[in-house]
Amino acid sequence: MGVSEREELYGSFSDNGFAKSVPMFGSDWRLSFGGYVKLDVLHDFDGTGDKYQFITPTIPVEGAPGPEEGSYTTIHARESRFNFEVRNAREGLPFNKAFLEMDFFDEDNTVARLRHAYVQWGNLVAGQTWTTLTIQQQLPFLLDFAYGDALYGGRNAQLRWEQKIDDNWSWAAAIEDWADDAVSNPYDLSGVARSEWPLFALRGNYAWARGTISLGTSLAQVRWDGTDGVGDDSEISWGVVGGGRLYLDSENKHYLGIAGSYSHGTIVNTINLAEGGAVNALLRPDGTFDLLKSWNAHIALHYEFSRQWSTNWSAAYGGTNPDETLFPDAIAGSGAGHANLIWNIAPEFLVGIEYMIGQRENANDLDGTAQRIQFSTMYSF
Repeated sequence: MGVSEREELYGSFSDNGFAKSVPMFGSDWRLSFGGYVKLDVLHDFDGTGDKYQFITPTIPVEGAPGPEEGSYTTIHARESRFNFEVRNAREGLPFNKAFLEMDFFDEDNTVARLRHAYVQWGNLVAGQTWTTLTIQQQLPFLLDFAYGDALYGGRNAQLRWEQKIDDNWSWAAAIEDWADDAVSNPYDLSGVARSEWPLFALRGNYAWARGTISLGTSLAQVRWDGTDGVGDDSEISWGVVGGGRLYLDSENKHYLGIAGSYSHGTIVNTINLAEGGAVNALLRPDGTFDLLKSWNAHIALHYEFSRQWSTNWSAAYGGTNPDETLFPDAIAGSGAGHANLIWNIAPEFLVGIEYMIGQRENANDLDGTAQRIQFSTMYSF
Protein backbone atom coordinates (compact mmCIF):
# COMPACT_ATOMS: atom_id res chain seq x y z
CA MET A 1 0.00 0.00 0.00
CA GLY A 2 1.40 3.38 -1.00
CA VAL A 3 1.99 6.29 1.34
CA SER A 4 -0.65 8.99 1.11
CA GLU A 5 0.23 12.59 0.38
CA ARG A 6 -0.99 13.50 3.84
CA GLU A 7 1.39 10.99 5.49
CA GLU A 8 4.26 12.24 3.35
CA LEU A 9 3.62 15.79 4.52
CA TYR A 10 2.90 15.19 8.19
CA GLY A 11 4.25 11.76 9.08
CA SER A 12 2.49 9.04 11.08
CA PHE A 13 -0.74 9.89 12.90
CA SER A 14 -0.25 6.99 15.32
CA ASP A 15 0.11 7.82 19.01
CA ASN A 16 1.84 4.55 19.86
CA GLY A 17 4.10 5.20 22.82
CA PHE A 18 2.54 8.60 23.48
CA ALA A 19 -1.09 8.06 24.39
CA LYS A 20 -3.67 10.71 23.47
CA SER A 21 -1.15 12.74 21.51
CA VAL A 22 -1.76 14.53 18.21
CA PRO A 23 0.75 15.74 15.61
CA MET A 24 1.57 19.43 15.40
CA PHE A 25 1.22 19.58 11.66
CA GLY A 26 4.22 20.68 9.67
CA SER A 27 6.70 19.70 12.39
CA ASP A 28 8.22 16.76 14.26
CA TRP A 29 6.31 17.66 17.43
CA ARG A 30 3.43 15.83 19.08
CA LEU A 31 1.19 17.34 21.77
CA SER A 32 -0.90 15.76 24.52
CA PHE A 33 -3.45 17.47 26.77
CA GLY A 34 -4.81 15.75 29.88
CA GLY A 35 -5.91 16.03 33.47
CA TYR A 36 -9.03 15.46 35.50
CA VAL A 37 -12.01 17.22 37.08
CA LYS A 38 -12.59 16.13 40.69
CA LEU A 39 -15.35 17.06 43.11
CA ASP A 40 -14.84 16.41 46.84
CA VAL A 41 -17.61 16.36 49.43
CA LEU A 42 -16.10 15.98 52.90
CA HIS A 43 -17.37 16.04 56.44
CA ASP A 44 -14.92 16.72 59.26
CA PHE A 45 -16.06 15.57 62.71
CA ASP A 46 -13.52 17.47 64.83
CA GLY A 47 -12.67 20.84 63.25
CA THR A 48 -9.41 20.06 61.40
CA GLY A 49 -7.96 23.41 60.32
CA ASP A 50 -7.71 22.75 56.57
CA LYS A 51 -11.16 22.45 54.98
CA TYR A 52 -9.92 20.95 51.70
CA GLN A 53 -7.32 18.32 52.61
CA PHE A 54 -6.55 16.34 55.76
CA ILE A 55 -3.49 18.22 57.01
CA THR A 56 -2.71 16.43 60.27
CA PRO A 57 -0.72 19.32 61.84
CA THR A 58 -3.97 21.36 61.75
CA ILE A 59 -5.82 18.88 64.01
CA PRO A 60 -7.15 20.76 67.08
CA VAL A 61 -5.28 20.14 70.34
CA GLU A 62 -7.22 21.01 73.49
CA GLY A 63 -5.42 23.63 75.55
CA ALA A 64 -3.15 24.70 72.67
CA PRO A 65 -3.49 27.52 70.13
CA GLY A 66 -4.90 26.55 66.74
CA PRO A 67 -8.18 25.45 65.20
CA GLU A 68 -11.26 25.17 67.38
CA GLU A 69 -13.08 21.87 67.68
CA GLY A 70 -16.36 21.49 65.82
CA SER A 71 -17.69 19.60 62.79
CA TYR A 72 -18.28 21.07 59.33
CA THR A 73 -18.89 20.07 55.69
CA THR A 74 -17.02 21.33 52.63
CA ILE A 75 -17.71 20.86 48.92
CA HIS A 76 -14.98 21.89 46.47
CA ALA A 77 -13.32 21.11 43.13
CA ARG A 78 -9.92 22.76 43.57
CA GLU A 79 -7.93 19.53 43.11
CA SER A 80 -8.99 19.52 39.43
CA ARG A 81 -5.93 19.85 37.20
CA PHE A 82 -4.71 19.97 33.63
CA ASN A 83 -1.41 19.26 31.90
CA PHE A 84 0.36 19.67 28.58
CA GLU A 85 3.15 17.49 27.24
CA VAL A 86 5.13 17.91 24.01
CA ARG A 87 7.70 15.59 22.45
CA ASN A 88 9.92 15.93 19.40
CA ALA A 89 10.38 12.74 17.35
CA ARG A 90 12.96 14.07 14.89
CA GLU A 91 15.40 11.38 13.84
CA GLY A 92 18.67 11.45 15.74
CA LEU A 93 17.31 13.10 18.91
CA PRO A 94 17.29 11.33 22.30
CA PHE A 95 13.97 10.82 24.04
CA ASN A 96 12.75 14.30 24.99
CA LYS A 97 9.69 16.01 26.37
CA ALA A 98 8.44 19.13 28.13
CA PHE A 99 5.71 18.72 30.76
CA LEU A 100 3.58 21.40 32.43
CA GLU A 101 0.87 20.70 35.03
CA MET A 102 -1.28 23.03 37.10
CA ASP A 103 -4.11 22.71 39.62
CA PHE A 104 -6.27 25.16 41.58
CA PHE A 105 -5.07 24.59 45.13
CA ASP A 106 -4.03 28.18 45.73
CA GLU A 107 -5.29 29.77 48.94
CA ASP A 108 -8.13 31.71 47.30
CA ASN A 109 -8.93 29.21 44.50
CA THR A 110 -8.78 32.08 41.99
CA VAL A 111 -5.71 31.24 39.86
CA ALA A 112 -4.00 28.09 38.61
CA ARG A 113 -1.08 26.84 40.73
CA LEU A 114 2.07 25.42 39.18
CA ARG A 115 2.75 21.78 40.09
CA HIS A 116 5.23 20.57 37.49
CA ALA A 117 7.23 22.38 34.81
CA TYR A 118 10.23 20.43 33.52
CA VAL A 119 12.13 19.27 30.46
CA GLN A 120 13.60 15.82 29.91
CA TRP A 121 16.39 15.44 27.35
CA GLY A 122 17.71 11.91 27.30
CA ASN A 123 18.98 11.27 30.84
CA LEU A 124 18.74 14.90 31.94
CA VAL A 125 15.73 16.35 33.81
CA ALA A 126 15.58 20.12 34.42
CA GLY A 127 12.76 22.06 36.04
CA GLN A 128 10.26 21.69 38.87
CA THR A 129 8.99 18.19 39.60
CA TRP A 130 9.08 15.49 42.28
CA THR A 131 12.38 15.48 44.14
CA THR A 132 14.90 12.69 43.68
CA LEU A 133 14.05 11.17 47.08
CA THR A 134 10.26 11.24 46.61
CA ILE A 135 9.28 7.57 46.33
CA GLN A 136 5.82 7.64 44.76
CA GLN A 137 5.65 3.87 44.25
CA GLN A 138 4.82 3.52 47.95
CA LEU A 139 1.51 5.35 47.57
CA PRO A 140 -1.90 3.81 46.93
CA PHE A 141 -4.78 5.75 45.36
CA LEU A 142 -6.20 8.08 48.03
CA LEU A 143 -9.10 10.49 47.58
CA ASP A 144 -7.69 12.86 50.19
CA PHE A 145 -5.33 15.30 48.48
CA ALA A 146 -2.92 15.44 51.43
CA TYR A 147 -0.28 12.80 50.87
CA GLY A 148 1.97 14.75 53.23
CA ASP A 149 1.59 12.24 56.04
CA ALA A 150 3.28 9.62 53.84
CA LEU A 151 5.99 11.40 51.87
CA TYR A 152 9.57 12.46 52.36
CA GLY A 153 10.21 14.86 49.49
CA GLY A 154 7.88 17.08 47.50
CA ARG A 155 8.16 19.15 44.32
CA ASN A 156 11.22 21.40 43.89
CA ALA A 157 13.25 23.01 41.13
CA GLN A 158 16.19 20.77 40.25
CA LEU A 159 18.73 19.51 37.75
CA ARG A 160 18.84 15.70 37.71
CA TRP A 161 20.68 12.97 35.81
CA GLU A 162 18.95 9.57 35.56
CA GLN A 163 20.92 6.54 34.39
CA LYS A 164 19.75 3.02 33.65
CA ILE A 165 22.40 0.35 34.29
CA ASP A 166 20.51 -2.74 33.10
CA ASP A 167 16.97 -4.13 33.12
CA ASN A 168 16.92 -4.10 36.93
CA TRP A 169 19.25 -1.40 38.22
CA SER A 170 19.22 2.38 37.78
CA TRP A 171 20.39 5.47 39.65
CA ALA A 172 19.79 9.22 39.77
CA ALA A 173 21.78 12.19 41.07
CA ALA A 174 20.61 15.79 41.38
CA ILE A 175 21.10 19.28 42.72
CA GLU A 176 17.87 20.69 44.12
CA ASP A 177 16.42 23.84 45.61
CA TRP A 178 15.18 23.47 49.18
CA ALA A 179 14.04 25.49 52.20
CA ASP A 180 17.50 26.42 53.48
CA ASP A 181 16.10 29.33 55.54
CA ALA A 182 14.03 27.09 57.85
CA VAL A 183 15.97 28.03 61.01
CA SER A 184 14.09 29.01 64.16
CA ASN A 185 15.31 32.28 65.70
CA PRO A 186 13.57 32.46 69.11
CA TYR A 187 15.95 35.13 70.47
CA ASP A 188 15.42 37.45 67.48
CA LEU A 189 19.12 37.58 66.66
CA SER A 190 20.42 39.77 63.87
CA GLY A 191 21.42 37.79 60.77
CA VAL A 192 20.12 35.57 58.01
CA ALA A 193 19.84 31.83 57.36
CA ARG A 194 21.04 30.82 53.88
CA SER A 195 23.15 28.05 52.39
CA GLU A 196 26.04 28.48 49.96
CA TRP A 197 25.03 25.59 47.70
CA PRO A 198 21.95 23.53 46.80
CA LEU A 199 20.88 20.20 48.21
CA PHE A 200 22.68 17.19 46.69
CA ALA A 201 20.64 13.98 46.29
CA LEU A 202 21.54 10.46 45.17
CA ARG A 203 19.15 7.55 44.67
CA GLY A 204 19.47 3.92 43.57
CA ASN A 205 16.62 1.75 42.27
CA TYR A 206 16.10 -1.95 41.79
CA ALA A 207 13.07 -3.21 39.82
CA TRP A 208 11.97 -6.74 39.08
CA ALA A 209 8.82 -8.45 37.84
CA ARG A 210 7.10 -8.31 41.22
CA GLY A 211 8.09 -4.89 42.51
CA THR A 212 10.51 -2.02 42.87
CA ILE A 213 12.63 -0.64 45.70
CA SER A 214 14.57 2.62 46.10
CA LEU A 215 17.19 3.85 48.54
CA GLY A 216 18.55 7.38 48.59
CA THR A 217 20.39 10.02 50.56
CA SER A 218 20.87 13.78 50.52
CA LEU A 219 23.39 16.31 51.81
CA ALA A 220 22.85 20.02 52.32
CA GLN A 221 24.23 22.95 54.26
CA VAL A 222 22.39 24.69 57.09
CA ARG A 223 24.11 28.04 57.65
CA TRP A 224 23.59 31.13 59.78
CA ASP A 225 25.30 34.44 58.95
CA GLY A 226 25.14 36.65 62.01
CA THR A 227 25.43 40.44 61.91
CA ASP A 228 25.91 43.18 64.53
CA GLY A 229 28.25 41.01 66.59
CA VAL A 230 26.17 37.81 66.38
CA GLY A 231 28.22 34.72 65.59
CA ASP A 232 28.06 32.48 62.51
CA ASP A 233 27.51 28.75 62.22
CA SER A 234 27.41 26.13 59.47
CA GLU A 235 26.55 22.42 59.61
CA ILE A 236 26.04 19.62 57.10
CA SER A 237 22.52 18.22 57.20
CA TRP A 238 21.60 14.85 55.75
CA GLY A 239 18.74 12.46 55.21
CA VAL A 240 18.20 8.86 54.13
CA VAL A 241 15.03 7.42 52.65
CA GLY A 242 13.98 4.01 51.40
CA GLY A 243 10.83 2.40 50.12
CA GLY A 244 8.99 0.90 47.19
CA ARG A 245 6.24 -1.43 46.05
CA LEU A 246 5.79 -5.20 46.29
CA TYR A 247 3.14 -6.86 44.12
CA LEU A 248 1.16 -9.55 45.88
CA ASP A 249 -0.14 -11.52 42.89
CA SER A 250 1.14 -12.84 39.56
CA GLU A 251 -0.87 -10.28 37.57
CA ASN A 252 0.50 -7.30 39.55
CA LYS A 253 -2.95 -6.08 40.54
CA HIS A 254 -2.54 -5.96 44.32
CA TYR A 255 0.45 -4.38 46.01
CA LEU A 256 1.99 -3.38 49.31
CA GLY A 257 3.71 0.00 49.59
CA ILE A 258 6.36 0.72 52.23
CA ALA A 259 8.68 3.63 53.01
CA GLY A 260 10.72 5.14 55.79
CA SER A 261 13.11 8.04 56.34
CA TYR A 262 15.47 9.54 58.90
CA SER A 263 16.99 13.00 58.68
CA HIS A 264 19.30 15.28 60.62
CA GLY A 265 18.68 18.90 59.69
CA THR A 266 16.42 18.34 56.64
CA ILE A 267 13.09 18.21 58.46
CA VAL A 268 11.35 20.45 55.90
CA ASN A 269 11.57 17.56 53.43
CA THR A 270 9.19 15.56 55.64
CA ILE A 271 5.97 17.04 54.35
CA ASN A 272 3.68 16.63 57.36
CA LEU A 273 6.30 18.23 59.65
CA ALA A 274 6.91 21.10 57.23
CA GLU A 275 3.16 21.74 57.15
CA GLY A 276 3.26 21.91 60.94
CA GLY A 277 5.95 24.60 60.96
CA ALA A 278 8.86 22.36 61.96
CA VAL A 279 12.35 23.69 61.16
CA ASN A 280 15.76 22.28 60.26
CA ALA A 281 17.65 23.92 63.13
CA LEU A 282 17.22 25.90 66.35
CA LEU A 283 19.34 29.01 66.79
CA ARG A 284 21.02 29.57 70.18
CA PRO A 285 21.79 32.98 71.81
CA ASP A 286 25.45 32.91 70.68
CA GLY A 287 24.60 32.40 66.99
CA THR A 288 25.26 28.65 66.92
CA PHE A 289 22.45 26.21 66.25
CA ASP A 290 21.33 22.66 66.87
CA LEU A 291 20.21 20.53 63.95
CA LEU A 292 16.90 18.80 64.64
CA LYS A 293 16.05 15.20 63.78
CA SER A 294 13.02 13.70 62.08
CA TRP A 295 11.71 10.31 61.04
CA ASN A 296 8.88 9.00 58.90
CA ALA A 297 7.27 5.61 58.27
CA HIS A 298 4.51 4.50 55.90
CA ILE A 299 2.74 1.30 54.90
CA ALA A 300 -0.08 0.93 52.37
CA LEU A 301 -2.17 -1.67 50.58
CA HIS A 302 -3.96 -1.58 47.22
CA TYR A 303 -6.38 -4.43 46.48
CA GLU A 304 -8.58 -4.93 43.41
CA PHE A 305 -11.78 -6.94 43.84
CA SER A 306 -12.56 -6.68 40.12
CA ARG A 307 -11.98 -4.35 37.17
CA GLN A 308 -14.44 -1.90 38.66
CA TRP A 309 -14.00 -2.23 42.42
CA SER A 310 -10.87 -1.63 44.50
CA THR A 311 -9.81 -0.53 47.98
CA ASN A 312 -6.79 1.31 49.37
CA TRP A 313 -5.44 1.42 52.93
CA SER A 314 -2.67 3.66 54.23
CA ALA A 315 -1.04 4.40 57.60
CA ALA A 316 1.81 6.88 58.14
CA TYR A 317 3.54 8.82 60.89
CA GLY A 318 6.28 11.45 61.06
CA GLY A 319 8.01 12.84 64.14
CA THR A 320 10.69 15.29 65.27
CA ASN A 321 12.34 16.61 68.45
CA PRO A 322 11.40 20.26 69.12
CA ASP A 323 12.60 22.14 72.19
CA GLU A 324 9.76 21.72 74.70
CA THR A 325 10.99 24.55 76.93
CA LEU A 326 11.02 27.16 74.17
CA PHE A 327 8.14 25.80 72.09
CA PRO A 328 5.72 23.73 74.18
CA ASP A 329 3.05 23.86 71.46
CA ALA A 330 5.39 22.97 68.59
CA ILE A 331 4.53 19.86 66.60
CA ALA A 332 6.37 16.75 67.79
CA GLY A 333 4.66 14.37 65.40
CA SER A 334 1.53 13.58 63.43
CA GLY A 335 0.10 10.67 61.53
CA ALA A 336 -2.98 9.45 59.72
CA GLY A 337 -4.76 6.36 58.53
CA HIS A 338 -6.89 6.19 55.37
CA ALA A 339 -9.24 3.52 53.99
CA ASN A 340 -11.39 3.83 50.88
CA LEU A 341 -13.62 2.02 48.42
CA ILE A 342 -13.37 2.97 44.73
CA TRP A 343 -15.92 2.22 41.99
CA ASN A 344 -14.46 2.63 38.51
CA ILE A 345 -17.67 3.13 36.57
CA ALA A 346 -15.65 3.53 33.36
CA PRO A 347 -11.95 4.02 32.58
CA GLU A 348 -12.62 7.77 32.51
CA PHE A 349 -14.95 8.11 35.51
CA LEU A 350 -14.86 6.91 39.11
CA VAL A 351 -16.57 7.57 42.40
CA GLY A 352 -15.31 6.71 45.85
CA ILE A 353 -15.69 7.13 49.59
CA GLU A 354 -12.85 7.40 52.10
CA TYR A 355 -12.54 7.41 55.88
CA MET A 356 -9.53 8.95 57.59
CA ILE A 357 -8.35 9.41 61.16
CA GLY A 358 -5.33 11.38 62.33
CA GLN A 359 -3.45 12.53 65.38
CA ARG A 360 -1.21 15.49 66.23
CA GLU A 361 1.19 15.50 69.18
CA ASN A 362 2.84 18.60 70.64
CA ALA A 363 6.19 18.94 72.39
CA ASN A 364 4.44 19.25 75.78
CA ASP A 365 2.73 15.86 75.23
CA LEU A 366 -0.70 17.36 74.54
CA ASP A 367 -2.38 15.74 71.56
CA GLY A 368 -5.52 15.80 69.47
CA THR A 369 -7.37 13.35 67.25
CA ALA A 370 -9.64 14.05 64.28
CA GLN A 371 -11.77 12.05 61.88
CA ARG A 372 -13.08 12.84 58.44
CA ILE A 373 -15.12 11.16 55.71
CA GLN A 374 -14.92 12.13 52.04
CA PHE A 375 -16.93 11.34 48.92
CA SER A 376 -15.40 12.10 45.51
CA THR A 377 -16.17 11.94 41.81
CA MET A 378 -13.33 12.07 39.28
CA TYR A 379 -13.49 12.42 35.49
CA SER A 380 -10.12 11.92 33.77
CA PHE A 381 -9.35 13.09 30.25
